[in-house]
Amino acid sequence: MGEEQGVGVREDAVVLEYEHRLADMEDAVRLVSRKNGRVGLIHRPVFLACVALAGVALLAVSVRAADGTAMSFGVMFTVWPVLMYFAPRLAATQLLKANRHHGRIQVSVGPEGVRTVSAHADLRMDWANYGSYAESKGVFALRSPDKAGHCAIVLVKRGARTAEDVDRLRAVLDGRLRRV
Repeated sequence: MGEEQGVGVREDAVVLEYEHRLADMEDAVRLVSRKNGRVGLIHRPVFLACVALAGVALLAVSVRAADGTAMSFGVMFTVWPVLMYFAPRLAATQLLKANRHHGRIQVSVGPEGVRTVSAHADLRMDWANYGSYAESKGVFALRSPDKAGHCAIVLVKRGARTAEDVDRLRAVLDGRLRRV
C-alpha cells in the first residue's frame, strides 16, 4: 500500500486495512446464507443436525426392513446435511482464491459510500449499490440491493485501528443501510 492510497480519504470516513483470510470469508458466507430469509434455514446447524438424525433413523429402519428405496433416502438425508455444512467453507475458499491477489486492502467507509483500494484496484461504490448489511463477530457483510441479498463486500472488523472505529462503522452503516 502506497502513501497515495490515503489521498481522497475523508476525515469522517472509517478506514479498515486488512488482507482477506479464509476464516473471514467463511464467516461472511455463513452470515449471508443464514440471513437469506426462509432459504437461510437450510444453512442453520440445528436444522442440518435434525435432517442428519432423520436420515440416520431412516437408514436404521430401512436396513431392518431391507427396503432399498428408504435406504436411498436415508443416505441422501444423511449426506446432504454434511455437504451443506461444508458448502460455505468451499465457497469461501473460492472467494479467497479470487481475491488473494489484491494483497493488503484499504477500505474507507463514509457518507459518500465505500472506497476499496488494493494493489490492483481502486473502486468507489455509492450506497445505492448496497441494500442491507449483516454483522457477525468478525465481519460486516454488505448485501446487494436485489431480493436475494447476496454479499457485495466483506468488511473485516480486525482491520479497524480501534474498537471505536468498529462502533463508528456500525453507526455509518445503520445510518445508510437496513440491518438484517
